[in-house]
Amino acid sequence: MSRTRTPSQVKWVVNEIAAIRGEIERIDATLTQLAQRKASLEHVCESLEQVAWAIVPTPPVEAPQIVHAQGRYGRRGALRNWLRETLRQAHPAALDTVSLAQRAIEVFDLQFNSAHERNRFRTDNLGSALRRLVDAGEVERLHDADRRNERTGVWRWKVPTASFDALRAQATRI
Repeated sequence: MSRTRTPSQVKWVVNEIAAIRGEIERIDATLTQLAQRKASLEHVCESLEQVAWAIVPTPPVEAPQIVHAQGRYGRRGALRNWLRETLRQAHPAALDTVSLAQRAIEVFDLQFNSAHERNRFRTDNLGSALRRLVDAGEVERLHDADRRNERTGVWRWKVPTASFDALRAQATRI
């Protein structure tokens, strides 16, 4: 019995085909979920429109404007408030952006369709909220902000520290 050997180029092509088919299958599943969600939301919207026209004596000439309402994290400021509390409870320890993102995903029950979306949430939404807290003086950045290739930041709750003069004045009172 002779042993045959499959050329590496053929193996690579077969692996690529399998990976692409897997990605297509994931996309199809996502499209199915989105189609179901869309149908459900359209049904709710139609029901609300029927209720609105039943309670409004004269319907408006124009349809209501489309609004992209906040609500992904609950009330306005919920993500930032959650970050404040999480970092405050962890103090004096610091937390990195990746673990904060994982906790936020669990707390806010976020769903992402791809790793790209998940990373975009971490860098854009979470990162922006953390930078605003740094600008407000509530959180301190423990990593070098100028290093672009460092992907994971480290953050800690900032506690007010007394100045040397305040400590000297306190020592003289004792």
